[in-house]
Amino acid sequence: MKKLLAAAAAVASAIMIIVFMGGCVGQKIAEKVTEEAIERAIEKESGEGEVNIDTDEQSMQIQSDEGEAEFGTGAELPEDFPGNVPLYSGMQITTSWKISEGEETSYSITAVSEMGVDEIFGWYKDNLGGWEISGEYSLDTEEGRTSSLNASKGEVEITLMIMENEEGTTIVQSVTE
Repeated sequence: MKKLLAAAAAVASAIMIIVFMGGCVGQKIAEKVTEEAIERAIEKESGEGEVNIDTDEQSMQIQSDEGEAEFGTGAELPEDFPGNVPLYSGMQITTSWKISEGEETSYSITAVSEMGVDEIFGWYKDNLGGWEISGEYSLDTEEGRTSSLNASKGEVEITLMIMENEEGTTIVQSVTE
């Protein structure tokens, strides 16, 4: 699955270029042919799984026996994401994945928000009652502000990173159970 995700990430940029290039009929045909070629190339390279690229929806989904990944605008929460993990409602998920290895399952989402780091970070801290926060930090640089924390509750561990710059705020939330 890791090889599959690496191959997918390598072509995700190319897919997004295709997605944003235009809308004429000839372009749509070229996009469809390109979608199918990239899908087959990833499936062949990885030797496992199924790839679905949809330039109309600006997304790519990968599924295998080991997990799933979704890239693009409007990505969704991975299937079986732990219900006891707080999720900031003011964010739009852009990338998500789920990988299972043995008894351990890992999930990750990347999202964007119009709100700032301090507001989002404060929301998470307020909503992690009952969780043990094992580390937290904030850093201001010329590029922007970053805040991060690690928390656990029973067998579930969360790593949260929130980064703000002039383009907006990005949230990366990883969960292992």
